[in-house]
Amino acid sequence: MGIVETIKKQNFFQNLLKKKENGTLSNSIMFLCDDSLTSQKTLILMALLLEYPTFDLFDEKSAEFLKIENRVDLDIKMYPKNNAKLLVADANEIVSESFIKPVNLPYKIFLINNFDVSTEEAQNKLLKILEEPPKNVYFILSVKNEGKVLPTIKSRCDKIKILPLSQEEISVLCKDKLACVLGEGYLGKTIELSKKSELESLASLAVSIFTELKNSKQVLAFSKKIIQEKLNLDLILQIISLCIEDMLKLKCESEQLCHLDKYLKELKDAEPEFSVEALCEISKLISRLREKLEFNGNVTVAVDNFLLKMLEVKYLCK
Repeated sequence: MGIVETIKKQNFFQNLLKKKENGTLSNSIMFLCDDSLTSQKTLILMALLLEYPTFDLFDEKSAEFLKIENRVDLDIKMYPKNNAKLLVADANEIVSESFIKPVNLPYKIFLINNFDVSTEEAQNKLLKILEEPPKNVYFILSVKNEGKVLPTIKSRCDKIKILPLSQEEISVLCKDKLACVLGEGYLGKTIELSKKSELESLASLAVSIFTELKNSKQVLAFSKKIIQEKLNLDLILQIISLCIEDMLKLKCESEQLCHLDKYLKELKDAEPEFSVEALCEISKLISRLREKLEFNGNVTVAVDNFLLKMLEVKYLCK
């Protein structure tokens, strides 16, 4: 089963299908989704739902789907053209094009992915057309951060939240178990991680930091390794968080629920060294480190402090 077939089965899409059948679909729809790949596929599938009574027969390999994805469909237009953000020129083109009748299909549809990263000026250009769309015209947007969208735009759209896929659903689409767990139900992130050649080495580093850090002399060595991988620092922290989750499961005798199967021996061996209180405190330290990094703090100093405090917590909370 592909991503399109999976999207069709989601509750939000089934609700949209009912709205179409009832004739209650809004002409301006905004999907809220943290994953750009899922958003893009959803936008295209939504356009097919509107245009074709036989849309359920289409998947991502169908000619109709590929025409939209390759931006050659005359009636279904995908933006932004530069695959980055919607520009004023794009917005002006959308407004002009919206008054041109469809060529081959019942509707003229404008798909705008990652609308929240578009400029405020570009958003303002679309205000009136979204409020009073021409006959047989639909605007379908996707955003990651709703807070970056003008309130006046949001008020004109029917907002629909796309939730992450379950681990069962995502594992059908990607066979890399570690990538599936770290992808947190988002297909784009999962696929990106599965293609990351250094994923296993990053996992090994994260697990070794968590299980092997036993004295202050090791802090400098581990800090150096982390700094060498600073572009993957958030991923390393995410894997350490998984170590914490799995160790808590081991303490509850729920080994079968652990995610890091490959590293269970290391986690089991280190488990007596960590109290539940220590694991909770280390989780807080990870959150604080992320906050510091978000505000452009000194990475080396922040990582050194994190490792020292993790070591301190580990022994103080025994």
